[in-house]
Amino acid sequence: MNKFVSVYNEVVSLLAHMDDQDKGKIALRIAFIAETKLAIVLTVLLEKLQKDEQSRVDIYCVLEKVLQPDTQGLERRLLEKIITLASNHMRETQEAPNELKVAASNTLVTLAHCYFNDVMCELLYRLELPEEFIFITLGNLSSAYALECIPFVGMILNVMISMLELVKDSRMRQAFCGGLELKQAIIKALGPMMSLLLHRKEPKNPIFKEISWLPEQYKEEMDVLHVTKSLSQLLEVSDEYKIPLPKGKFQAICSALHNQNVTTFLVKILDYSGTYPGRPKVFGT
Repeated sequence: MNKFVSVYNEVVSLLAHMDDQDKGKIALRIAFIAETKLAIVLTVLLEKLQKDEQSRVDIYCVLEKVLQPDTQGLERRLLEKIITLASNHMRETQEAPNELKVAASNTLVTLAHCYFNDVMCELLYRLELPEEFIFITLGNLSSAYALECIPFVGMILNVMISMLELVKDSRMRQAFCGGLELKQAIIKALGPMMSLLLHRKEPKNPIFKEISWLPEQYKEEMDVLHVTKSLSQLLEVSDEYKIPLPKGKFQAICSALHNQNVTTFLVKILDYSGTYPGRPKVFGT
């Protein structure tokens, strides 16, 4: 109990001096304390967010710094409280400062690093009515977590299109249009993100599972340039670093590119199919 009180008071004291000291250093100090006393630090920050209206932007900046490392195992009550407060603050009335809404939105995006489904569920629940920062946050999530967003793309776009007539003012329209570009943003980010994940030691099944989604986008009436670019990056990484792709996935990519008459990939496709020696391995061959 004494240790709890000591840490609690230290964090409270640090927050009290944010106006007259280096805010960045204080945030780093609190984040350091949170590495071993996460629950206590979050308890203080959540209390301050509820009570201290004047310092909410600064407190969110601290909270975002605290949440940046791996916070798996966070107490459920604290997780739900963070999501609820941030969601409420970024959806406050137009009179609320824009800086507060941005800070709350950024906190949710950071939290999604470890709790993506929880954050996405909150955003989908709030998507029933057009909210500027719901659209903005969805757009930021699609850029930061393209792979995780894929299962939700169709649902999000269908809901947004159904509420098109409700979007009136210019700011809301701008945020709404950004949300409608969700699929394009995911496609742009997916190639580089998958290429990066292929290098990691973790099991690659989740990556391979979503690869088929990219060729399917050729069927949509949209600019296919970014689809082609993302697929090319996957093939290049697999080729250069000898990372095997599942045979079915590889063939689907080659077929899609061939159907698009992407001549720049002919040499790579022939190399994979066995015409040229030294090709990377493919599962099932």
